[in-house]
Amino acid sequence: MKITRQLRLDRLAADGTAQIQLTIWWEGNRIRLGTGAVVLPEHWDEDGQQVKVRRDTAHASINPRLNRAAEAAADAQALATKQGRRLPKEELKAAVDAALALKPVVAQQPEPAAAGPTTDFESLQRKWILEQVNRPRKGSGKPLSKTTKAGFLATLQRFLDYQAARGIKLQVGALDLAFYQDFRTYMLDELGQGLNTFGKHISRLKTFLAWVETEEDLPVHRHVRKFVASTQKGKVDALTEKELHQVADLNFSDQATREQLAALRLELGRYTGKHQDDDSLAAWIEHVELARDKFLQCCYTGLRISDANRAAWEHVRGNLIVLDSIAKSDVTVYIPFYDDAIFKPVELAERYEHPTPYSLLVPECYRANEFLKVVQRMVGLTRLKLTTKIGRKTFVTLKLYQGVPSRTIMQATGHQTEEAFNAYVGVDELEIVQQFMRKSTKRRAA
Repeated sequence: MKITRQLRLDRLAADGTAQIQLTIWWEGNRIRLGTGAVVLPEHWDEDGQQVKVRRDTAHASINPRLNRAAEAAADAQALATKQGRRLPKEELKAAVDAALALKPVVAQQPEPAAAGPTTDFESLQRKWILEQVNRPRKGSGKPLSKTTKAGFLATLQRFLDYQAARGIKLQVGALDLAFYQDFRTYMLDELGQGLNTFGKHISRLKTFLAWVETEEDLPVHRHVRKFVASTQKGKVDALTEKELHQVADLNFSDQATREQLAALRLELGRYTGKHQDDDSLAAWIEHVELARDKFLQCCYTGLRISDANRAAWEHVRGNLIVLDSIAKSDVTVYIPFYDDAIFKPVELAERYEHPTPYSLLVPECYRANEFLKVVQRMVGLTRLKLTTKIGRKTFVTLKLYQGVPSRTIMQATGHQTEEAFNAYVGVDELEIVQQFMRKSTKRRAA
């Protein structure tokens, strides 16, 4: 089960507030539920998916209700699973509604600011974002993805923070090179943000200003064309073939391995109080194994964890997994579903029962990254931090080393450009040397 919270920015009320909505995915189903709670967009924490904890918000009354709703949904799913049945929508909705005790909750409104009305920059930005959200995307006809919308709002907030820090009001016609240089100083030196983060904000700003000039017929400064959306390529973390085999070969049935896990559990502070029993240890080891398998699914398929938690047997088409509307890009991906010397998605999926076409290839794993820390300790991996994100990068890197063309791999990952794809390619120094040596006619060790 996956539960997300989002603001209905497409339905802003007259007072500028938006309703908080729950979206729940489970067993191949999806349901959207209103919570009865509303909040101003600037009071919403998009990353934390909750009302910002500030004195001028109703976080104390809204956030606990949202948490109770998520817990009620998870409890309903757990009960249905325990009883060996599927959870119907009506039962899930009733559980969530009962937890919410649906009664409209309105976030507290801050006192009117003495500084005056909203700046032209902010009002135009909000108008642009709303237009982008509601405009169908080319090709798919679908609205803007939640991730992209969140990025636009994050950029707007960053510029609002900047003008507050400088005590100024931004005007679209006054954004010149002096502004660009000062905003760069603010981002890189004062906030300590990375060059790529700065570049993303500038890229979105330039897109917005182009819209202001062409759609709103408002003048922008000629220096805008000189704004550089800087980027910096860093090292990509991906497992080598040897490391992937080490993770996959971890045998949780082996007695020596289980004894190691028990000792590690004690070291991590998990073996305390009421949990000091064999049943609890066995369940904990099962959770570690499931986290390992969920990570392997990401490595074998190139899926993000959110999409891996959607991939079910109904998506299998012979030797392919065909999954539509993946996260971020909203495209359909075509993933190889057969085993070879490195990638073993079929063997992995067949470890788990799949009584219906809606059964996930690998069951969902809560707190997967937390338990992957245990897997990392067990295999002695120290050069990187093992998380589900590494799986997607490992898939791309090892498929390239297998000789699969990048354009073919992009059909499996959903990347739309070579630049975006290349950001996922890691480096295996030993493999690079071996490939060079295979192509060389004369070899001499250094």
